[in-house]
Amino acid sequence: TPQQIVFGTQILLRNSNIAGNMQLMIKYEIPRKLRTDASRSAAKAMNTIQLISSTAAKIERPFTEEEMVEMADLYRILRVQLNDMYEFLPKAEKDKYYGYFVAVTEYEKKIAEGVYNPELDGVLKLDY
Repeated sequence: TPQQIVFGTQILLRNSNIAGNMQLMIKYEIPRKLRTDASRSAAKAMNTIQLISSTAAKIERPFTEEEMVEMADLYRILRVQLNDMYEFLPKAEKDKYYGYFVAVTEYEKKIAEGVYNPELDGVLKLDY
């Protein structure tokens, strides 16, 4: 539902500190000559996240099929923008973040399949 998108986006922004983490990535991991372009890409991504939330917030009923497609398109745009940030990184940092991606994907897959067991699987660790 639109309200779930709004709520989920608020949780993402609050719990992930994505804006702050992108700022740190730009400052410490992206080569100096690429930082201006990376900052622009980060701003575009943050604006898209806000657009996803504000678009969903305007809808006070279940999504129509057309609105679902619009939301999917906004998420696709965001994925491309976040990938642009990844592409600014040197190879060593790309490898590190790819490791994070694999770990989170496996964790989410287990949760989605209902087979995640914290006693057996432990907690998600991202200390590469």
